[in-house]
Amino acid sequence: MTFLVALAYGLVRPLLRPFIAAMRYRLAPEAPSQTLKLDPLKPVCYVLAQRSWIDLFALDRICREQGLPRPQRSERALPSASRAAVLYLPALLEAFVLRGRSDSSALSNLLAVAAHTAGYDVQIVPVSIFWGRSPGQETSLFRLIFSDSVQAGRLHKFFIMLANGRNVLANFGVPLSYRNYLAEVTDANSSRAERKLARALHFHFLRARTAVLGPTLLRRSVMIQGVLNSPEVKRAVEREAKAKQMTMAQAETRARRCVEEISANYSATTLRAVERLLGYVWNRIYKGIEVNGIERLRELAHSHEVIYLPSHRSHADYLLLSYTLYQHGLVPPHIAAGINLNFWPVGGLLRRCGAFYIRRKFGNDVLYTAVFRAYVDGLIRRGYSIEFFPEGGRSRTGRLLQPKTGMLAMVAESALRQRVRKVALVPVFLGYDKVMEVNSYFKELRGAGKQKESAEGLLKATKVLTKSYGKVYVNFGEAIILQDAADIALPGWREQLTPEGEDKPEGFAAWVRQLAWEHMRRVNAAAVAGPVGLTACALLAAPLRAAAEDELIDQIGHLLELLEAWPGHERLLVPLRDPRAVLDWAAPVARIKRVAHPWGDLLVAGGKDGTLLTYNRNMIQHLFAVPGLIASLFRTRNILSEEAILTGCRALYPFLRTEFFLPWPAAQSEVVARGCIERMLASGLLVREGEDRLKRPEVGSQAFSSFAVLGRVLGETLERQAMAVLLLADERRAGQPLQRAKFENDCRLLAERIAVLTGREAPEFFDKALFSGYLDTLIEVGIVVEDAQRGLVADERVERIAERSMELLSDESRQMLRQLLARRRPVTT
Repeated sequence: MTFLVALAYGLVRPLLRPFIAAMRYRLAPEAPSQTLKLDPLKPVCYVLAQRSWIDLFALDRICREQGLPRPQRSERALPSASRAAVLYLPALLEAFVLRGRSDSSALSNLLAVAAHTAGYDVQIVPVSIFWGRSPGQETSLFRLIFSDSVQAGRLHKFFIMLANGRNVLANFGVPLSYRNYLAEVTDANSSRAERKLARALHFHFLRARTAVLGPTLLRRSVMIQGVLNSPEVKRAVEREAKAKQMTMAQAETRARRCVEEISANYSATTLRAVERLLGYVWNRIYKGIEVNGIERLRELAHSHEVIYLPSHRSHADYLLLSYTLYQHGLVPPHIAAGINLNFWPVGGLLRRCGAFYIRRKFGNDVLYTAVFRAYVDGLIRRGYSIEFFPEGGRSRTGRLLQPKTGMLAMVAESALRQRVRKVALVPVFLGYDKVMEVNSYFKELRGAGKQKESAEGLLKATKVLTKSYGKVYVNFGEAIILQDAADIALPGWREQLTPEGEDKPEGFAAWVRQLAWEHMRRVNAAAVAGPVGLTACALLAAPLRAAAEDELIDQIGHLLELLEAWPGHERLLVPLRDPRAVLDWAAPVARIKRVAHPWGDLLVAGGKDGTLLTYNRNMIQHLFAVPGLIASLFRTRNILSEEAILTGCRALYPFLRTEFFLPWPAAQSEVVARGCIERMLASGLLVREGEDRLKRPEVGSQAFSSFAVLGRVLGETLERQAMAVLLLADERRAGQPLQRAKFENDCRLLAERIAVLTGREAPEFFDKALFSGYLDTLIEVGIVVEDAQRGLVADERVERIAERSMELLSDESRQMLRQLLARRRPVTT
């Protein structure tokens, strides 16, 4: 029998060689020879999930091309450092069962020898070979024959290879030590350790398949019917019929229309086609996609259900994340997309790529709310990954927007009610060297109407294919494990959030709000300090947005050094760390003008291009908030005590945290400030005078130029804060009742007037939401009290805060603010 198998193997291998040579494959991880960190002195044994010579031949080619030990079939000799082996999981499980029995196999006897050979160890590497990326959806004979299956026989596997040979993914698992498993037990036959190893391998392959392909897809009609049959929707239908005096049939018809409007029509075939199309588009308009944190995500996806919550700056975000995940061997998620994108021909295509549509506002539509909630609940219950944008819309300024909590509340409730797998909320920072819609954003911020998405607009958008937008960056941050977060904040939630119940624990809504803000902080903690953003931070802080080239390079270098002071800086993505390379990359993308001069070239961000650069600056401005604040404290002083600096940071940090979604609580602000001070000392941006005194660099020195730029990075932020507290102090002295709406409007009007008088073209300077955030922080720290009618009362401390805020501004800004406040006129309605 063994001879016949060997003969068949020898005949089949050359017959299949042309097909294996034509195979196209991806790897997860991308460079297994480096990522797996195999010990070259120890033998390697690959384990494949199913008996398949085709998988073995594919693995052999991959190992040969990737510089890994090549697998060899053998059940009669232990693998050695110079000779790797390969086993099939079914054969391995069978060998574990037969060990010690009279009918034991050669493999089971070999395992016994390995177990009893002192000091012998082998690195067991589980490998999953996926032919195609279909998770399984038995809807046609074609798919039954040509979709990959773990139950496929030899002939079936051959057809699968023919159909999917150009779309193969090889997933290499983390190596396991056979000896480590044996060391965990003391019984003589080692059977318990082997059973544990077998279980570990079995679950690894199941989880790897789920992470790569996702759960089995249900037909759209089945999903729709499941939503309509849910108890929540049935109750909502009854209420709709009663409230609007319609028949049950009419209410059910409306419910069906709602779920058909919402539901996706996920198709692995469409995803594959769109992936090819997007590969062409991305290569035309971008110079590459740089990804960070994918291995952490891959590990998380093996053990958790994943909910992606990315930042939102472009329509490209929808497809960029799915494309990135698909390219790196993870299943693309179902995506919550705005109903405005449901137009021909895009709407149907996005549905087949996993988009489900959501209205901007639910209003008081109880039936639609129930249907949407039931649909989201069904996705989570069945284990599908989901993506939605917590900001609710694209950022027009580059800053993160305050999070909306409606969708998050639905997802959190559904996830906590299911008891199958833990759910991970994954923050994703999507960064761009240049956002393709940035021109339209600034038109909208200046008062132009938002262009409605349409087929005509799509045709006009094809002109982007003729332009270059630099690189795109995708950085996966530190996930929040939903159940673990609930354990801390919602004691006893498991008793109330039952699978079939409707009750929610007390404080659930407040917890969701905290969760949303914490998530946004984690998004910013995974920021991408791209070359255009770094250049923008330095150049826009220079007087008249112009600087000598050598000075600008020094300033960018100091910004790069300051990133080391960011706690958790290892999670940041910094594509380039050489300041000259940063500027060389950014200059053509940002269209920075070069002015030749005998003393050295000058670089200028002029006109419209300079204004557009504010978008890139705003994306990463938060990274320099604390060192920028420290530099600003020296605005009117050459020397400060270290304690005075720390006191100023403690006082103003809560405002910075609110505006920039900084990740550290106020109690840690002093620790963060100390770290920034040490880095600034090491970089020469501060000089220590005595034990407790710090001095700024000498005027005219090379370091002073960078120090001055750093102090201006937060210039507009500190001006807005000063406006808010000065207005509050002014109103307090007037002794008149003050309503929140009027105060926020006065802040906006003051900022608009300053913007006109100073020629500023950054529309976020008078963003009403930022003033609202300052006011929320003043209320939170107890300086302002807001009553039930939204009236505001400020205590006397606001006077002192106003005085200190003015010290952080330039002489011109202080003078202008005092003049404008003295001459302001009441707004008549």
